[in-house]
Amino acid sequence: MTMKATNKSVPDLYQRAVAYILTMPKTEKQMRQWYARKTMDQTLIENDIARLREYNFINDEDYAHNFVQCKRDKLGIGQIKNKLRMNGINSAIIEKAVAEIDDQRALVQSSVEKYLRHKDKTPEIKSKLFRWLLGKGFNYDVCVEVIDENWH
Repeated sequence: MTMKATNKSVPDLYQRAVAYILTMPKTEKQMRQWYARKTMDQTLIENDIARLREYNFINDEDYAHNFVQCKRDKLGIGQIKNKLRMNGINSAIIEKAVAEIDDQRALVQSSVEKYLRHKDKTPEIKSKLFRWLLGKGFNYDVCVEVIDENWH
């Protein structure tokens, strides 16, 4: 009795891609980069990407919407847009997803209060706070208003 040599423990690339996506949602760009590390066969990549889109494993609009919902209470609109852009999301999709964000003034206010909780109000601290808020992607004008209100 001869046994046929099959290696069922190694899944094909598509199955590995699905498993990779199921750990955490991915954008089409991220999946193309993942595939590029695994194979040079462009036909295989295009077919698998199309299949992943067909079965809704890759959906950049859903990814952007979920990302915004997750980060809206931590980051400013500017940084959210940059992170989505870096993940390969189209500008139109980014604008549509970011449109869901309400005014972030309350978030800036709470961030300023938290930052200043145990600090003296010195010009150096004010400068650091301003840079920190801008680094988080908050709007310049909102940062100026909120800092000025809390400084007096």
